[in-house]
Amino acid sequence: MGMIKPISVLMTAALCSIVCYAGDISKAISSGDLWNGTVAETKNKYFVGTNYSPVDNKTWRMAPNALTFGKLQAGEVLVHWGDEGVESLRVMVYNKGDDGPADQETYFETLDAAMESISEMAGVEPKKLKADVKKTGVKAESWEWSWDGGAARLDAGFSGKRPGKKAAARRKKKGGDDAFEAEFIRVDIGPDADAIALGGAKDKASRKEIKGSIQKDEEGNVWLDGVPMVDQGQKGYCVPATLARVFAFYGMDGVDQHALAALCDSSADGGTSNLAMEQAMSAICKKFPVKFTVLENYSNTLSELIPAYNKLAGRKNKPSLSAYNDPMGSADPALLREVRAGKKSAVKKWLTAVKKSIDNGCPVVWSTTLGLYPETPALPQARGGHMRLIIGYNMKEQTIFYTDSWGAGHEKKTMKATNALPMTNGRYTIKLR
Repeated sequence: MGMIKPISVLMTAALCSIVCYAGDISKAISSGDLWNGTVAETKNKYFVGTNYSPVDNKTWRMAPNALTFGKLQAGEVLVHWGDEGVESLRVMVYNKGDDGPADQETYFETLDAAMESISEMAGVEPKKLKADVKKTGVKAESWEWSWDGGAARLDAGFSGKRPGKKAAARRKKKGGDDAFEAEFIRVDIGPDADAIALGGAKDKASRKEIKGSIQKDEEGNVWLDGVPMVDQGQKGYCVPATLARVFAFYGMDGVDQHALAALCDSSADGGTSNLAMEQAMSAICKKFPVKFTVLENYSNTLSELIPAYNKLAGRKNKPSLSAYNDPMGSADPALLREVRAGKKSAVKKWLTAVKKSIDNGCPVVWSTTLGLYPETPALPQARGGHMRLIIGYNMKEQTIFYTDSWGAGHEKKTMKATNALPMTNGRYTIKLR
């Protein structure tokens, strides 16, 4: 049996434009050696020559095809580092955001091959786990392996039923498998079961823990510390990635961006529309011990903005806005700022709502239009709608702290409220009940 390639390799051959060194670390995992070396020793022994980017100071995001696990050639791999070495790995065998749609036959062939490969690496057969939607937020089949050198868990997310051979043949004869949709195949690997345990609704943080994340300094800065980074990569997954960060902040890290993408009905290139996003967020939050609140939605924003903007544009001989032609994206940045943030009272009101949420330990989910005002560092997305988090403020300086799901360098950034307010499409909070 040859190398088992992830669907990313089978279906889209060129996800990684850089030629990467494929390091087989299956023996280091099966023996437990991967978890026993220091940070320096592990990097030099197992990751030399691999292509990666930092997600944060504790996580590497390995490029597709950079690592192999015996016969299994992985897609994206997240390496989680501790002070003493590698703590765990998250291996994406398949996800629809990076790899595109997969038909039923290909998906389950890949799933079966991945399971066989892990069993060979672990030297034991897997144990089927009871379905727990509260752990992942989406229907998934799960298996777990445990051996002297470590533990692994595989979660396979998909909609529809797994067919037998006869059912598959009947569906194929009738013209396809339109009732089936592949979502993800994810493998977590660590030194023991505790290292790969996922937090679900029952594992939510306490109010005391959430309050403890609020940080203040003498300069009047107030921010939430410890909001986990989730790197959406090149996918249009800003909505599920942002929501995954909020859930992880509340202790529910089993609800990752791939599971939420299924619930949001996000696409890799088109992202999620503002209306669909609001509906999806509301539906998702009903599955968990949280409350979803709309502070400002897109429809109301436009209904108030367009008449005021067009009135000012008419006085200054500027083009008017239309509700049907990307009004935020086509607006003149200077006029937009004058209309929405020209009055100090409007800016103060906007910031006060932010302050209230942050003071309660609740990040603000922030829908924006990019490209209107310059930002530092440079953004991977130059223009268009985007979802991010507001995680702090300074009332005296009239600034906010915000973060994007693009990995290292985007953990905590600053913006004047006079720019933040005009580019806002909507604001929402997700609070623990």
